[in-house]
Amino acid sequence: MLLNQFDSRFPTEESCEAYFKSVREAVGVTCRRCQSKEHKWVAGRKCFECLKCGQRTPLTAGTVMEYSKLPLRTWFYTAHLMTSIKQVLSAKEVQHQLSISYPLVWLMMMKLRDIMGKRENMYTLSGEVELDEAFFPTRMKGEEREEPLKRGAGSQRQTKVLVIVESKPADDILVGYMESLLASYSEAKARKVADLEKKIAKKNGVKKAVNYIKMFVVDNLEAKTLESFAGRFVDKDTKVVTDGSKSHVKFKTMFSIHESHVEYDAASVVKTNLPWVHIVVGECRSGIEAIHKEVEEGFLQLYLNEYCWKFNRRFFRDSTDPKYDLFDRLVKISAMFTSDIKYDRNVMEPTENEDEI
Repeated sequence: MLLNQFDSRFPTEESCEAYFKSVREAVGVTCRRCQSKEHKWVAGRKCFECLKCGQRTPLTAGTVMEYSKLPLRTWFYTAHLMTSIKQVLSAKEVQHQLSISYPLVWLMMMKLRDIMGKRENMYTLSGEVELDEAFFPTRMKGEEREEPLKRGAGSQRQTKVLVIVESKPADDILVGYMESLLASYSEAKARKVADLEKKIAKKNGVKKAVNYIKMFVVDNLEAKTLESFAGRFVDKDTKVVTDGSKSHVKFKTMFSIHESHVEYDAASVVKTNLPWVHIVVGECRSGIEAIHKEVEEGFLQLYLNEYCWKFNRRFFRDSTDPKYDLFDRLVKISAMFTSDIKYDRNVMEPTENEDEI
């Protein structure tokens, strides 16, 4: 949905409520008391009433908007801005557009980023993946600022991130794209997308193309930690390509193929074997730095969630089919998930530096 289409589609709070009601009915409402899925709509109360036990479920109960006192249209407009713009969006800019307090906007956006991650965690990567670790600069905590700055991977300014990327030799993956895209696009559109991927690969000096990605903040780079994430989010019948880290030694028993490349020539390994891990990390890191400057380590995963969710749906923007509209996709998962993000002034006080523009 384009920016100029929002007001005509959702001119009032009532239009937002009617749409969200239809989304909730499509997703399914489960009674919290008896677990029944049979309900009727009580218009006067704006809630669903269980046909089995009579328990009433408010329109936003069990969704990301649960307990929020903000109008539904404010949530929709925030979701619209986040999905209409390809780049990372500043909460300050959304605050300016909505003319409400910064903490409320910040919390809405964090909750939406949280459920983006929950949706992505429903999927595993397969086929052939690149796996590597990266470091993202984050703001030091108050007590850490008083300590001597450590060097390298142990630096207080660096947060460890596991990056997993589906990638294949460009020719193979583009054939797959062609086959899937032809189902919804014209042949000309599919070939245009394929040509674009070739240009990107050529520009970056690589001969592999990328499909889906995942990124996770991790406490450490120990084998047990990496094996836990890889085992959960990578299909066992997958070819896993890594560098020569000792933390990856058990991958050969966990997956169909483990291809390890010792970095005697780091530039060659990066460009030939693990290109997209480094491209994705570089672009994500630059995007966060350009908009948010430094972010707290505790919030980094939420920004990674947004980046991965948008990246994995990057081709949807070219489709005119309503089922691929990113706004509708985000509203749908808003009805499916609640958020674990709770605003506590003593724990997560957003500062102006958190979201500079």
